[in-house]
Amino acid sequence: MKQCQSQEVQGLLNAGLDKKEQPIYVLLYNQIIQNKNEELIVNKLQSYFQQIRPFKGFVIIICTQDDLEINAKNVKKLIKQTIKQVSYKQLKRIDKLIVISSNQNYGKKEKTIPFTLKLLIKDKIHLIYNASFLNLYDIELNQSILRFMCNQIEFQEEQAFYGRDLASYPIAQSGLPVFLEEILKFYTENKVHLRKQGIFRLSGSYDEEIKLVDQLLQSNYEAIKVSDPDVIATVLKNTLVNLKTPIFPFEIYAILRETDPQVPISQLIDMFSIFFAHLPKVNRLIVFRLTEFIKFVAKFENENKMGLHNLSIIFAPLQMNQIFKVRRLQFCILNL
Repeated sequence: MKQCQSQEVQGLLNAGLDKKEQPIYVLLYNQIIQNKNEELIVNKLQSYFQQIRPFKGFVIIICTQDDLEINAKNVKKLIKQTIKQVSYKQLKRIDKLIVISSNQNYGKKEKTIPFTLKLLIKDKIHLIYNASFLNLYDIELNQSILRFMCNQIEFQEEQAFYGRDLASYPIAQSGLPVFLEEILKFYTENKVHLRKQGIFRLSGSYDEEIKLVDQLLQSNYEAIKVSDPDVIATVLKNTLVNLKTPIFPFEIYAILRETDPQVPISQLIDMFSIFFAHLPKVNRLIVFRLTEFIKFVAKFENENKMGLHNLSIIFAPLQMNQIFKVRRLQFCILNL
């Protein structure tokens, strides 16, 4: 974890995973009430929850960095403010709600739970007096986070792998994000995986996906070489589909919608040439590199049953499929 002058969201930490690989989120009471940023916390939590697979539980820890005493009433108010827009299904996935308070007069923990949560998390709230007791719940936070929770240390949350802008990923000399370069290299150097029936259509193990993503966050791209091909494919697809701004940015959708899909192919190709010229460089490079890769994978169609049509459905943004018939879109892109 990186220390610097400010947090991505004041008062919220994405603290990693517990031993059961459940996500952990830390709400810092003192920073939230100081900055009055409940709405930002809600929005950020929503974005985190969207990255969790259905039925995957998570842990919330509430604590304070300074000597400010917190009590059940204040925690209850904080919970109300930060979860008021969180859906019922998401709240139901709370596996543990842990309050760390050195206040001996904290009050009954049952009073901490807002009425809307009582039926959902009943016995899932825990009150402890020191962060060292977290190991009782199979939670081990790294030392930089523990220091930050217990002291007023400025801290920058490590950015999640999914849900980012393309330009925020480490970039290789080719101009592509390093993770994408290494994934495509893995498949082109190991063609046996491209002959597997259903390649890119099948999903890999969620647990293995989390492990690979964690290694990629640490810039350990060697982990790709020893990962399951379906897991690598899952990471690639999930990264692209969860981009903060899609490869084809939202602002250009209107231009595409106004394009008549019945015009001659030559005119469509000219239109797409101009269209791609106005894309950000990294987006443009990814489109062309993925196009080359898709055509390469399609060469093994007799074995993997994944021809251009199937691959286009998997890789093309959904909005693009609504604008053009898949075959005309793939023809235009593949002939640029």
